[in-house]
Amino acid sequence: MSDLVSIESANLTKSFAPGRVAVSSLDLRIAPGTVYGLLGRNGAGKSTALRLFMGLLRPDQGSAKILGHDLWQADRSLRSRIGYVAQRQLLPGRMSLEDLGRYVGRFHEDWDHQKWHLLVKHWAMDLKLAIGRMSGGEQRKAGLLLAIHAMPQVLILDEPASGLDSVARRELLDLLIEMIQLRPETTLLISTHHIGDLARIAQEVGIMDRGRLLRTAQLDDLQERMKKVQVVFPGNEAPAGFKLPGMIRMKSVGPVVTAVCELDSVHSLEQWRLQSQLRVQTFPLSLEEIFLELFENTQGRSEVDEASRGREKIFGGTYE
Repeated sequence: MSDLVSIESANLTKSFAPGRVAVSSLDLRIAPGTVYGLLGRNGAGKSTALRLFMGLLRPDQGSAKILGHDLWQADRSLRSRIGYVAQRQLLPGRMSLEDLGRYVGRFHEDWDHQKWHLLVKHWAMDLKLAIGRMSGGEQRKAGLLLAIHAMPQVLILDEPASGLDSVARRELLDLLIEMIQLRPETTLLISTHHIGDLARIAQEVGIMDRGRLLRTAQLDDLQERMKKVQVVFPGNEAPAGFKLPGMIRMKSVGPVVTAVCELDSVHSLEQWRLQSQLRVQTFPLSLEEIFLELFENTQGRSEVDEASRGREKIFGGTYE
């Protein structure tokens, strides 16, 4: 593995039954210090992909590596450099955070018990309260605090805000932001379907559907290129067959055309406006709007391509 890659996979594939593919030909490279958001609907294959990276599942084909190692067969000591919070994280219900700190600290040479106590208090958690008596949000936060305090080089989070209310989600997000500020060298891979949360922290995003990685891109670049464009024509209606540069979809109401476009640059649209001499306005899209547009567009093309080749779809079902 190159020193410039913390997490990588090549042709990573996993099926749980014949014709039922959970992850298909996943190629992914994440550089050190990157916050990468893996987006997708429930059942897109995100959780399976993360379990493959963590060595909790064995791939049918391809490879998955973290810090240059396949965790399925790597030395257990490597795991002390990697943090992982599962979607359905189960912590011992009878243990308190004080107990868990002592237990987990045995596996990490640099674990500082005094700082652990300070971190727990900083986030208004009770050191003495049994995990089983905590709310769902507090238990998620406890798992995240344990993973963060171990100071991993790589931190993998599977749907960290799943099932939480808006207040608990914000607290978890604030916790991640604080970690990123304190340890910018940490590589963070988050799978989620809460798309809006990623806009505050992610640098790069990937979109998964039915086991496949449809798209990966820098978030800033994606938000710069994806725009809602409105064009107003003179007269009573827009001309038939009208198209804008990079247009993904459009709708027209009388003389007004509203389109979603993926532009090579805003400059290219400005050149088009000057040439056409039409009234043109552009509007930003949220990350959630961008995800929906790209997902629907890419999914539609994929289904048309498969139908045109007369191939039977390989997806008889999907898994988390």
